[in-house]
Amino acid sequence: MVMSKKEILAKKLLEIGAIKFGRFILKSGRVSNYYVDIKYASTIPDILKIIAEILSEKIKGYDIMAGIELGAVPLMAATSVISGVPYIIIRKKQKEQGIRDRIIGDIRSGSKVVIVEDVTTTGGSALEVAEIISSMGALVDKVVCVVDREEGAEKNLGDRGLKLDPVLRISDIKVSGLTSGEET
Repeated sequence: MVMSKKEILAKKLLEIGAIKFGRFILKSGRVSNYYVDIKYASTIPDILKIIAEILSEKIKGYDIMAGIELGAVPLMAATSVISGVPYIIIRKKQKEQGIRDRIIGDIRSGSKVVIVEDVTTTGGSALEVAEIISSMGALVDKVVCVVDREEGAEKNLGDRGLKLDPVLRISDIKVSGLTSGEET
């Protein structure tokens, strides 16, 4: 049987240890017994290529990609090379020195923007990016991510008019013992 790119990606994420087990406090503040490390996975060329090929399909019809430093940057760069769609980087906070803009790259009012995330949990980071992009007059209606942890991001984004389109959901990655929420 021929494996799909999604299946190959899920298998490779497990093989390289991008799903880590232990006790982790997520950005959302939740405690989880696993961590999805797409930042690490994106340092491996064949995995980054698969991710970029899949994301290139998901972003068709958009003028620009947007994402927060660090996790989204390699994903957007690789996807941009394949798709020809440019991207902007949103800094987590404004710098005190050098070029102090919070946004790196060009965006114009009326541009159709897709948000790129490495992993979504509650969707908080994507909502922050959407607010910044919308305040500049750009149109945002979709978030793509490599892995959705299935912990509320789809609903939270949907409540704000944003569609979540993950490459993988955590339930697609065949691992037993994955739990999150309030576990200790």
